[in-house]
Amino acid sequence: METGHRTWWGSSSVGIRFWTVFGLWSGYGVFNMVVVHYRSMLFGKPMSWTDCALYELTFAWIWAAVTPLVLSLSKRFPLGRGQSARNGAVHLAGAFFCAVLTKTVWDFTALPFVAPSMVPVDLDTFLKSVMRALDFGVLHYLIILVCHHALEYYRKYEDGRLRASQLEAKLANAQLHALKMQLHPHFLFNTLHSISELVHDDPARAETMIVRLSDFLRLTLDHVGVPQVPVEEEIDFLRRYLDIEKMRFEDRLTVEWDIDPTIRHVSVPNLILQPLVENAIKHGLSRNTDEGVLRISCKADDGKLSMKVFNNGPAPQRATANLQEPVREGVGLNNTRSRLERIYGGDHHIDFRHSAEGGFEVTIRIPIRPATAVAGAI
Repeated sequence: METGHRTWWGSSSVGIRFWTVFGLWSGYGVFNMVVVHYRSMLFGKPMSWTDCALYELTFAWIWAAVTPLVLSLSKRFPLGRGQSARNGAVHLAGAFFCAVLTKTVWDFTALPFVAPSMVPVDLDTFLKSVMRALDFGVLHYLIILVCHHALEYYRKYEDGRLRASQLEAKLANAQLHALKMQLHPHFLFNTLHSISELVHDDPARAETMIVRLSDFLRLTLDHVGVPQVPVEEEIDFLRRYLDIEKMRFEDRLTVEWDIDPTIRHVSVPNLILQPLVENAIKHGLSRNTDEGVLRISCKADDGKLSMKVFNNGPAPQRATANLQEPVREGVGLNNTRSRLERIYGGDHHIDFRHSAEGGFEVTIRIPIRPATAVAGAI
């Protein structure tokens, strides 16, 4: 089925359309042929299979020849809101016309071979023959009309789902791009500022920082437009990011890793942990006058992937007084929550928590999905 403005019947080749219509009507004709054969035997007036085939298959094939006309009328005069009265009248006239046409053709093609005595010989017998089959012919027309509209509505439904899926993907990519744009200016400013301070005091360290920044930016560019990455790549990205931050904080930052090696190929949203780590450094560790500890863990837990980011920075006074009070979400945390909602729906969990002894922990639980084909792998 093709998307766009063309109907299913107009999107396929002529040969496929012909054989589809011919096959459906032939199947219908064979069914009626069997019914007529056994009904004739039941009433004591048996008809041969040849006569039954002539009687029913020819009638079905005549309707197969008329079907393109019905489909053309259905396409040109669709039944929908605001169009039902006018187009309904067109289809009513079309139904009577097709019913009369098919019965007339059948009366003078197939009927002479099956029942010559029933062939109309004058206008009166012709009108009676047509009237006897009028309801059946109108019913055939309506069945074709309904089937065509059902296919059209299904196509529009599928097109709508496809467009929604494409918009969802574009939105997720736009959000990821916005997140990177949000990350880079702030991060680059701080890093370049640190490098400028080290150029004269510690040139070797400044050079190391430049090399690490270059590696980090290359890795970022390699993952442009990649929505999902394996856990090991997400952690590799964080390690390079934190290598630069550790040089900025010198001995004031300690990073502790707790990564389960069995989940390194599990798929996670690209850059899902980076804004959490950035928040931990910016709002927690940067305010800590003592040594800052950043703890990152990723492990399987009860069939889910559990990812935690903890920092021992000072908790706000209101958080210390009331740990049940909801955490105010900044741009980064709200962005993370929205991304998870779009990707996993209700099949995820995210929790922000202040600890009583000080510090802040974010926990994310998502389904375990293997990263089978991830672009931009290092």
